[in-house]
Amino acid sequence: MDHVRRCGRSAEIARASTLDGALREVAHEGLSPLSWESLSAAATLVVTPTGGPIRTIVTGRRHITTGVYASRKAGRALPYESMNERAFFMHSEVDTEVVDYRAQMFRLEFVLGGQKRAYIVDCVRQLANGLVELVEIKNDRRALREPDYALKLEAVRTICERIGWRFRIIFKSSLFEPAQVYRNICDAQSWRFTEYTKADVFKVAHRLQGGASMPLAELSEHLGNPAVGAAKLKAMMVGRIVRLDLSRSLNPNTPVSLLSDPMENQQ
Repeated sequence: MDHVRRCGRSAEIARASTLDGALREVAHEGLSPLSWESLSAAATLVVTPTGGPIRTIVTGRRHITTGVYASRKAGRALPYESMNERAFFMHSEVDTEVVDYRAQMFRLEFVLGGQKRAYIVDCVRQLANGLVELVEIKNDRRALREPDYALKLEAVRTICERIGWRFRIIFKSSLFEPAQVYRNICDAQSWRFTEYTKADVFKVAHRLQGGASMPLAELSEHLGNPAVGAAKLKAMMVGRIVRLDLSRSLNPNTPVSLLSDPMENQQ
């Protein structure tokens, strides 16, 4: 099945990301893209000109787990500095409710208790309902015991609420448990760069029209070789064309359903 995995490049971005657009919507026009006084009178949002990470994570000099996750959905490489962050990226890659996501996309600067504070978000996600979500990823609740840090996160939450965004804290246990779900996520995202065509999408949409679902093995047969077809369907889940039920063990009978407007969601 090696020929299925050959496509290793990120999806080309033909238009500006919806996540980039969401940031611009809260920014004042005409200001430098390097420092947008955009969230409120009390906060400044600082981004890079390219929309990439605000700081360098992978340097080779830090004694922590670092690496880069190649995302088809985001169309770029996303650096991470813990296995928890890597796992969250994999969740986001196959979550059909996530349209786009980035790692450490910007820095918030604000005044708290008379002191200037800065916060770099772990991950920003654009959801299918248009909501922008800021996510802080922690090992467990012990990281929140320090009062000053907890107060800073609460200030970030307040800023998000003022502009209609959401702030969430995600813990390790929700990423790796249940273990079967995590294994399914690892499986599905591992085929994310499998190539599929518009003709493949049309065949799938035709079979699943009217809200019907079909077993994974049966639907795969309509895409040629069953093994290759299964890989294409998993890549289509990343592309927000179909949804596979990952709540149970992936098997030939796993139900596959269609998302709305599949031809518009291709990635």
